[in-house]
Amino acid sequence: MYTKDGSTKLGEASNATVFMPVEIPRRVQKNNDVAICVKATWGNVDQRRLVEWFETQRLLGVSSIGVYTTPTTHPDTRQTLVQYGQTWLVEQRTLDYLERNVKSASNDGYFEMAHLVAINDCFYRHLYTHRFIAVIDFDEVYVNLTQTNSSHP
Repeated sequence: MYTKDGSTKLGEASNATVFMPVEIPRRVQKNNDVAICVKATWGNVDQRRLVEWFETQRLLGVSSIGVYTTPTTHPDTRQTLVQYGQTWLVEQRTLDYLERNVKSASNDGYFEMAHLVAINDCFYRHLYTHRFIAVIDFDEVYVNLTQTNSSHP
């Protein structure tokens, strides 16, 4: 609760049960062209396909990719995502605060909520640092149609 002078009344705010850290993004000149946001990763994704996908995005000019693991991400998939998260290309984060029985949650929008959390987080992290933000999945690639070097008419 804010008072007229802008201060908060800690007594009222301390009754809250969930606190989420707020990060204020730096506003820098947008010198990065394209960021890609991928929805939360569940289960097992073939590691060879992941590597191929990341390298394809890099070759096509993507400057940043945001990926999110969950408690149900297969260990092999998680290892590949974490390894790419140590490079300049990928920002890997974990949605481990979504603690719930996943099997019972399949019919009430739990997966959709987790996907939206990942996409929103990624979008706002890149909002002031990139000219374009694409939301795609691991079976899609970014193609910049204005910079194609194709010899076809």
